[in-house]
Amino acid sequence: MVETDLYDNRMTGKLVAEAVLRLFDRDGTVYLATGYFTWSGYLTVRDAMQAFLARSPENEVYVLVSTGADQFSRLVARALWEQDVDDRLHLLTYRDGFIHPKLYLRDGDAPALVMGSANLTWDGLGKNLELAWYYEPDEPDDEIYRTHLLWMRAFTAACTPVTPADLTWQARFRKTAETWLSKGRINVPSMIRGALPFGERVAATSPLARAERENDGATIAGDGDEPSAGTGTSGW
Repeated sequence: MVETDLYDNRMTGKLVAEAVLRLFDRDGTVYLATGYFTWSGYLTVRDAMQAFLARSPENEVYVLVSTGADQFSRLVARALWEQDVDDRLHLLTYRDGFIHPKLYLRDGDAPALVMGSANLTWDGLGKNLELAWYYEPDEPDDEIYRTHLLWMRAFTAACTPVTPADLTWQARFRKTAETWLSKGRINVPSMIRGALPFGERVAATSPLARAERENDGATIAGDGDEPSAGTGTSGW
């Protein structure tokens, strides 16, 4: 029977950490794809991960994470490398942009996944109001599960191992700067547009509105609450 449940640290009365830790209860391969993996997050999953790897020589763990200074701790990297005594704990990163998915998945005879908003930090796993979906199908061929597994395998194949060079302060701060820029946090034109009244934003951004201005000389929404004649609902 398919099992599904929600975890949010607050209204459900269940911590997201509980859902993630459940992935280590059964044997297989566990994938942890997250944008942020801090020391507090590592301490939350450490014991379960160690027990999982010790339980069977076939069990493996893949950690896929960004390496920016504000996203990943060198302490976590060292701890994971020290824990990996027989090449069954893989620490990988994606180098073609910012890692934003939060997907945690167990592959094997007892498949399961957790997907939602929570990173592997204590804030995400036990403090913030988050939303995480736990899904455990009754067979590995379940279509919903397979879709997520295939994505995870493709993402893993696109990643490469984290190296000591990735964890120098220069590399980490460079990664952080690239992340902030690529996420548009430093985007003056967007900030200016965002400060405009709604009607002016429509006029500035709606292709249909621009076409109307150019072709018909129609007036786009002015200072009032209602759009002017000729505007219709374009851009709303």
